Amino acid sequence: MSLEEIITEFHKLGIPEVKERELKLPVNLGQAVVVFGLRRTGKTHLLYQTILRLMERGLPVGRLFYINFEDNRLEGLTGKGLSEIVELYYKHNPDADIMYLFLDEVQNVSGWERFVRRLLEKKSARIFITGSSSKLLSKEIATSLRGRSLSFRLFPLSFREFLNFKGFEFKEPPIEAERGKIKRYLEEYVEYGGFPEIVNYSPLLKIRTLQEYLDLIVYKDLVERYGIEKTGAMKGLMRVITRNFARRVSIRKLHGMLSSLGLNLSKTKTYEYFSYLEDVGFVIPVRRFHFSEVESIRSIPKLYVADVGFPTVLGVRDFGYRIENIVALEFLRRKHYQEPRLELYYWMDAKGEVDFVVSLGFEIKELVQVSYNVDDPETKQREVNALLRASNVLKCKNLKVITWDYEGTEAHDGKKIEFMPLWKWLLRL
Repeated sequence: MSLEEIITEFHKLGIPEVKERELKLPVNLGQAVVVFGLRRTGKTHLLYQTILRLMERGLPVGRLFYINFEDNRLEGLTGKGLSEIVELYYKHNPDADIMYLFLDEVQNVSGWERFVRRLLEKKSARIFITGSSSKLLSKEIATSLRGRSLSFRLFPLSFREFLNFKGFEFKEPPIEAERGKIKRYLEEYVEYGGFPEIVNYSPLLKIRTLQEYLDLIVYKDLVERYGIEKTGAMKGLMRVITRNFARRVSIRKLHGMLSSLGLNLSKTKTYEYFSYLEDVGFVIPVRRFHFSEVESIRSIPKLYVADVGFPTVLGVRDFGYRIENIVALEFLRRKHYQEPRLELYYWMDAKGEVDFVVSLGFEIKELVQVSYNVDDPETKQREVNALLRASNVLKCKNLKVITWDYEGTEAHDGKKIEFMPLWKWLLRL
């Protein structure tokens, strides 16, 4: 089938129903806009959302060319063949000054970079690209396009998006019945995570689909891309990371855990495999805050996973670590969707730790503890004391404890600490 037929098919069939995502792509850049992220996070639907926004602004659908290069009908297409897109565009839009091209998984076509660069150099196109980890990472796209791209990372659904996908709406502030529903949905979100496809699946189907995602990450993104021979060791490493999520874990410790499972992977290979998992977005390391950047980079990271559905698949239950992981992901969404200067760390001293140090440039904006249960006086005191010590060292007065349902503002040693339920914090109420 020709490119023309595929483009015509898209225009005839129209755009499937799209749920709104919080990440908004810029539509008037002279650079290629690249969307990357873990598999199944909804990159294609984000392109559809952008197409709809352009149509709402008055662009006819005929001006918007969307092509999915994973379509087996385009097998064998080369970089040279991509030139046909330009001919087709002006055949159907002879008076257009700017082309709007949405190239989904364009990395499947060898030589695509030269085609995209040529169009960008002519300043004649707005180009949107999705990046699949199995073929090309965002940093490689940036290199390929020689600085003519801007990358945006898409994460699984935030809790706000999750409620939207559930079709649940409420007016602020939510009334009692709405709060009850929000908490029920939050329990589901904490258990099964936020991959868009599974939101309305039954629990059993959610688990099966998440298992399939894990296999896809191993075989498509890792084995295919890096030619990994020890797939058993890679699966073992993913299991070990997931079973120890939201904790401080060194590469040496990961290596020791693999050895205890009878998986022989050298320390160098463990480090290498870990870096692959970080590249594809499966694991997200958060470093210890230090006034010296070098010391911070050298520190043992806390490891968060891309979605809390993965621990469920592997039978890991810990509720406290789950909500901490959810908070980490929410901060990272805020960084990647709204405020690129935001940086996330943890802080610790000899007596304890603070889960999150949030900085903006060189300024520390807030210190945040995550504590599922502050009903226990001992637990509460430990969390508060660590916050107070960090506040003194880091000169930050904005102190917060994210809880499951306790709410209030308390004074401790002359400092104000805000206690906020997770659902309120996630919904920014």
